Amino acid sequence: MTTKEQFKDKPLKACISHLEEIAETGQDNTDAFADLHSIIKNLIKSNRLFDISSLYVFLKNAAANSSKVGMFFEPARNMLKENIKNLFTKSITYNNTELREMFSDILGNDTGLLIDLVSFIFNKYKLFGFTFSENINRQLVQIASQDLYSFIDHADIGFLAFYLSSLPKLDFVPKEHIEQLTSMILYKIDSQKQTAKLLVAMEEYPSADILLLFILSQRENDRLRALQILKDKLAQERSYELRSSFEDKAPYFIRTAITGGLFYDFHNIPLAHKELFAEVLKYAGIKVIKGTVIPLLRTGNPNGDIRITESKLAFVPVFKDLIPAFSDLVPELTKILRDEKIELEVKEEIRKVLIESK
Repeated sequence: MTTKEQFKDKPLKACISHLEEIAETGQDNTDAFADLHSIIKNLIKSNRLFDISSLYVFLKNAAANSSKVGMFFEPARNMLKENIKNLFTKSITYNNTELREMFSDILGNDTGLLIDLVSFIFNKYKLFGFTFSENINRQLVQIASQDLYSFIDHADIGFLAFYLSSLPKLDFVPKEHIEQLTSMILYKIDSQKQTAKLLVAMEEYPSADILLLFILSQRENDRLRALQILKDKLAQERSYELRSSFEDKAPYFIRTAITGGLFYDFHNIPLAHKELFAEVLKYAGIKVIKGTVIPLLRTGNPNGDIRITESKLAFVPVFKDLIPAFSDLVPELTKILRDEKIELEVKEEIRKVLIESK
């Protein structure tokens, strides 16, 4: 029987006993490590992930306690590191503390290996529901915080989408990191390359938090793309998670965009943007309609500013979809019809909507 075949299908306990015996007898290191190699190779080939992680933790503890069998820890760690992509991919459906500890230890502070690994996974499998260990998540946040521009430039699109969608779910993300990302999207004049890539990532896997930031952007092409993505993704039948997150977080951002004036004058943005705002409002909740859109329609326009009238007209059609579900909007719109301050063309469009909704 060859050495390679000797450990095939052997229980982990027998493999550990063999390594302990070698360590005690002081066998030549070349032969000893060849046996270790065969053991790990067979465990990997047989997909015995729990045994691999248990062996790793055992050898790690042995090395920490200066036990003789601890001599195998570093060689085992290096061999597992060489197979990290294969092992990590196979472990995706597992939830095991020892596996998470093993991967966190092996990856350590190797930034290149970590980014290479996660990019490989998302490029191949696009597993957006996957959860990393807290240690790995902390490493990713730390790497991104140190140089956000470089992080975005080097990250695979799929992984970048995963990272951005994960941020709101983590409770240890530094405030400074969020401010850094926000500043890049809203204020930085030299970040167009990075924001363009962020939006490509949003097409891959949208995050309401990120896209809502973009609708406040003064950069028109970024704002337009974000609104288009929101319109398309929210309309998809299976977008339950996005719709829920959007409805929860949209009121502040939409109110700020339409009435705030902090980032731009809403009335001065292109008509196509206004119409997209109206489209996504269908998914923002009735409070946004009553608290932001109705007051906008009631706004006086004594100088007949065509931009203000245009803003109002962009939002009127959305009521066709809302009135069947929210009949109390009818009295609100009827009041506007009686208001002498409101433009005639706005009243006419509201009247058409009310007639069609009967």
